Amino acid sequence: MPRKARLDAEGAIHHVIIRGIEQRRIFDDDGDRRNFVSRMAKVAVESETTIYAWALLPNHAHALIRSGPLGISKFMRRLLTGYAVYYNRRHDRQGYLFQNRYKSILCEEDAYFKELIRYIHLNPLRAGLVDSLDALDTYPWCGHAFTIGAADYPWHDVPFVLSRFGKKSGEARRRYREFLECGIRNERAGGKNPKWRSDWSLLDWLKISRLDDPKDRERDGRILGGELFVRNIIPDKKKMKSPATTAPAEMIRAVCERKGISAEELLSGSRRACVVMLRQQLVRQLITQPGITLAEIGRLVGVSNVAVYKILEKKV
Repeated sequence: MPRKARLDAEGAIHHVIIRGIEQRRIFDDDGDRRNFVSRMAKVAVESETTIYAWALLPNHAHALIRSGPLGISKFMRRLLTGYAVYYNRRHDRQGYLFQNRYKSILCEEDAYFKELIRYIHLNPLRAGLVDSLDALDTYPWCGHAFTIGAADYPWHDVPFVLSRFGKKSGEARRRYREFLECGIRNERAGGKNPKWRSDWSLLDWLKISRLDDPKDRERDGRILGGELFVRNIIPDKKKMKSPATTAPAEMIRAVCERKGISAEELLSGSRRACVVMLRQQLVRQLITQPGITLAEIGRLVGVSNVAVYKILEKKV
């Protein structure tokens, strides 16, 4: 069966997972880990890709990122190709380092952001690389130490992560750490010798834990999100075969003329109240067009696909 195309757009949130070929190690020592983190930081800054969470395990790694203008594919290609060349030279080996292509899951931000931060940052604890949350606080090969610390990094958007937990940095860090502690208690099984759920079984649990309708659990494996999110990401194939209605560009031009707003101002990023309201109106009209995607709507009205989704979520 052919592989499905990746889903991506500027501003989209992805949970990325890379694995070593045949489950082999991709990090042999701290030298390898330093090179990977340094390379990840450099490519993220150069490609305007934002990283929110990450964790390096011996034979795999996780990251939560937001796509930049170049998209996730170019970011990952530069990161993984460069690291594989470095690793093979340093360890005098040849051949593929990574298992097939990396896995990327397009995520619904509002519903899953905090859960994914916790899931990714607790991986070293689950894997036994550290034995407590206190030890994880200073573990250098996971984004948790960066998040709980006070230093700022241009490639790791800690302020945005902490903004989900509180307005003041000290309070936000405390709540963030409490959120992780709660996750530790919930993830471990009962009994005298509590054990962690496995890394991958917990990921499966995360995929279905917030879906109320059982039928929503049967969905595209490239997406982590609710029904509305999925429907707006992947156009209905039946609708795509339907006769075309009014062309989007024609409809936008007609609406702009009625409102007395130029198409140039619509696309300029203007924050005038009347322009913002017009964008919202157009988004709700365009989503009814057969086969149109969030990314296409965003290009037509001058906003990101994430902004389009948030407009659609708002109650009118």
